[in-house]
Amino acid sequence: MGKLVFIPEMGCSGDMVLGALADLGAENEMKEGVRTALGYEISFKDALKHGVHAKILETDLDEKCSPARMMELIRSSADILEFDDYQMKFAWDTFETILEAEKLVHGADERRLGGMGNIDTVVDIVGATIGLGALGAFSSEVIAGPVAVGTEPAPVAIQILKKKKFKFYKRDIRHELCTPTGAGIMVNIAQGVGKMPDMKKYKKGCGGGSRDFSLPNVLRLRIL
Repeated sequence: MGKLVFIPEMGCSGDMVLGALADLGAENEMKEGVRTALGYEISFKDALKHGVHAKILETDLDEKCSPARMMELIRSSADILEFDDYQMKFAWDTFETILEAEKLVHGADERRLGGMGNIDTVVDIVGATIGLGALGAFSSEVIAGPVAVGTEPAPVAIQILKKKKFKFYKRDIRHELCTPTGAGIMVNIAQGVGKMPDMKKYKKGCGGGSRDFSLPNVLRLRIL
């Protein structure tokens, strides 16, 4: 692949990343990989967000999961799917980035680790690793533009963006927009840039968020 560009003008969440990767062509690999490694079924549906076509991740997961169990699942997924060194480092670094930020914001008590305590975090990390690998992102340049957050930003996501020196700005939308998992995935695969490159020719993928706002709630990925 050429250069991969994240355009997080409506933030970034784990499910939006997977949706955008599916829209770029990695849907089957992610569905099969998550099923094989974790035993969960995920699917994607086509949707229009204010006229913008997007893929939306569909899951039915509300299972709680401790950080220790997450570590086990990421390790076992890496073994089952035979992740290479780049994939393993990305998955592990993403998990540690989110966990470290959660502990800084909420403390070390596992009962207060917010969204980190849900199995869908593991599904998002493993799914993103599969999808990015399928598209060749680990051997390509990956960049991300400034990240939109809402008027009620997630403190953990802000902590992640600040630590990795990613530029972000607020939109007048009463929601977080950028989630800890989305931020964790993005900062560990991409380099944050202030100015986007010329993008006259590209292949695009859009991942839709679950909510509807006054603007298209999508994460855009482009391959230049």
